[in-house]
Amino acid sequence: MLEQLRFLKTRGTAARLLFGLLFVAASGYGSPRTGTAQPADVPAPQPGRVEGSGDVLALGAAATGTIAELMVSSGDHVRAGQHLVKVECGNIEREVEARKSDLAAAEAASLRVVHGPRPEEVAIGVANVNLADARLTEAQKALQRTQLLHEGFTVTRVQIDQAERDARIAAAQLEEMRSRLALLRAGSREEDITEARARRDAAKQRVEEATTRLNYCSVDAPVNGVVLSTNVTAGQLVSSRVPVTLLTMVDDSKRRVRTFVDERDIAKLCIHQRTRVTADGLPGAQVDGTVEIIGVAVVDGYNVISVLPSSPPLNNPSRQFRQVTLSLSDSGQQVPIGLRVMVQFSPCPQGQRAPAK
Repeated sequence: MLEQLRFLKTRGTAARLLFGLLFVAASGYGSPRTGTAQPADVPAPQPGRVEGSGDVLALGAAATGTIAELMVSSGDHVRAGQHLVKVECGNIEREVEARKSDLAAAEAASLRVVHGPRPEEVAIGVANVNLADARLTEAQKALQRTQLLHEGFTVTRVQIDQAERDARIAAAQLEEMRSRLALLRAGSREEDITEARARRDAAKQRVEEATTRLNYCSVDAPVNGVVLSTNVTAGQLVSSRVPVTLLTMVDDSKRRVRTFVDERDIAKLCIHQRTRVTADGLPGAQVDGTVEIIGVAVVDGYNVISVLPSSPPLNNPSRQFRQVTLSLSDSGQQVPIGLRVMVQFSPCPQGQRAPAK
């Protein structure tokens, strides 16, 4: 009888021990296995994506025509000012060349007026004056000889009138040559200089206007960055009256991470909170980050999943989240944009629990 009681007592102790083990196992079932216990004062690790530091830029063309050339593709790194898309604008190119020729002619005319006559032109004027003076002298001598003759016997009245006329013409020609020489030596009039400069400036404005319209025929990168997508093909017609996005890009000078934190954990966040970013695509690599922005608007789980698809922690689309933006340290500036990462938060310093607006 005593042996039976000892056996029952032993079985009862073993049953209680087995029940306790099952309870502990059931309590830990389904909890994330992170290797260490998750602190109660920090949010659970959340998935996120690497983005550029600026907003996504949607680029279009301000010209009408067909796409002549698409010079980049998705994922290409581009420099500010680099040509990305070119629209066929042959008519504007020819117009620019014609207006440049007009400008060259206007500039030459302006320089000619501003500089005035050349020394060679003044020398020609002096020679013309000397020639006219010689002709006048000859005409005056012929008149004197004619006047010494007796009218009606050795010379007719017609010959006398012709000699007087030749003398007057020679005198007038000499006066004309002297006036022309004076104009050459005086240089250009101020009014002529002003008119020539105005014509030159007008031609320059026409060239700039045509050049501006020609520049609209190419889409250039406004900043250094990465092309995210291209929405156009060669030969496609585009119009300035119906703006469309030809491609999108983002500034990649710095990186940031966008993640979402359950609204119930909002009290565990603070500005400048330190984080650690890891990625399956970069095994063993860890990048330090800092919380920069804590969104005010609440985002439902469906929208979060559309941004971060197949995110295991967001398996309940009906939950509410806040968007959190992190800045990465210098060591994270080479992390590829678009990479999925996992964000682990460190505790906030005491007194900095209030989320930012």
